[in-house]
Amino acid sequence: MKTNTKYVSMIGACLALALSFVATPATAQSDAVRAIYMSAGNVPTNIATVHTYADPPKGFNPLTASDVELATYGFPQRPDRQADPDHYALWERAMKAAKIRWNGELKPLHAGVGMIPASASPLQSTAEAFTPLQRSNISGSGVMLNNGRTTWSNSYSFNDIWTVISVPVATQPFDNTTGCTASDYVSVSLTGIDGKIIFPNGTPVFLPEENVGVYEDFSCVYGVASYTAYVGWENTLNGVFSLNPGDLFYTEVHAFGGCNNGSAFVEDLRTLTYGSYTITNPCFVGPQIGRYANWMVWRPCCNGPNPYGAWPLANTIGISFDGATALNGLGKQFYPGSQASSTQILTMTDDGATQAIEVVNQGSTGYQGQHSLFFETTGCAYTGGCTP
Repeated sequence: MKTNTKYVSMIGACLALALSFVATPATAQSDAVRAIYMSAGNVPTNIATVHTYADPPKGFNPLTASDVELATYGFPQRPDRQADPDHYALWERAMKAAKIRWNGELKPLHAGVGMIPASASPLQSTAEAFTPLQRSNISGSGVMLNNGRTTWSNSYSFNDIWTVISVPVATQPFDNTTGCTASDYVSVSLTGIDGKIIFPNGTPVFLPEENVGVYEDFSCVYGVASYTAYVGWENTLNGVFSLNPGDLFYTEVHAFGGCNNGSAFVEDLRTLTYGSYTITNPCFVGPQIGRYANWMVWRPCCNGPNPYGAWPLANTIGISFDGATALNGLGKQFYPGSQASSTQILTMTDDGATQAIEVVNQGSTGYQGQHSLFFETTGCAYTGGCTP
């Protein structure tokens, strides 16, 4: 994709607008930078619902760039080095490694995978019974932070989330002696905002909203696995560039509330390949609220071959999330190791909800700490799940 001059001129206009805020209070500067993230990501890709940002000029250095310049080219904002040295160190590492901007074509991942059945309404999630800490469902394992918001707030909603994900080795499920019962076994390692539990046909299912991550697919037909960085909203996932087992994948997601598009930065820290995108918010399930922060392993649902439409889970053995943090509009930090009653720890079960097939190790101290999660595929993750 080549950058069109009309998009560069539009970015220049946004830049001039933002610079007019430099002498104003910090909140106004934040509003200006937010506006640039939303407007500057306007370069079309081959997917109508995903746009990218203009290529930065030759010699561009995100380590020394202004907040306005970072937003203009889709790079994450610079953390405060003194107030948040851990985040700054993670950001600095990612920015130093961002050498190769990826401008290839995006590809839909399993077109149609995970579409919500007509009988399901995401609005049912507003009536769900809140269970502190532990929850089970058939499609997602991980941690959800819940700030209780019912409407978007520029100050109190989650508007930024990031993590580093280890790309696992994906294979067929443990003890699969029955051959290919599905064309593919799928595992998705994701971070995002506003993913939640819904109840299609009365069965609890995790549904992501704005989300990015690693799509791990083991083809049972060909006996090979593929790994793809992606950006998406709800169950429409668009592959960006290929990854390999052992890679470390850095991603940061920005939310802007309402029916505004989201923004995402993705990077392979091994190959130094990165991309910046805006993602269309379809908004047909309601506006973005910024209520939930998500770090999850997910098997797409609900039009797969299994009961309730969940796709069979690939065996990934173990996946690490590190440096994981979410922010609200005031810059307050929230961690997946939170032990507050508003933190929800999700366990993925088999289709019959009889046994766990993917679990998350979470804690504020010890091996995990506040910023880390470790996911494990269990020994009962047979073809499509366990048998009673």
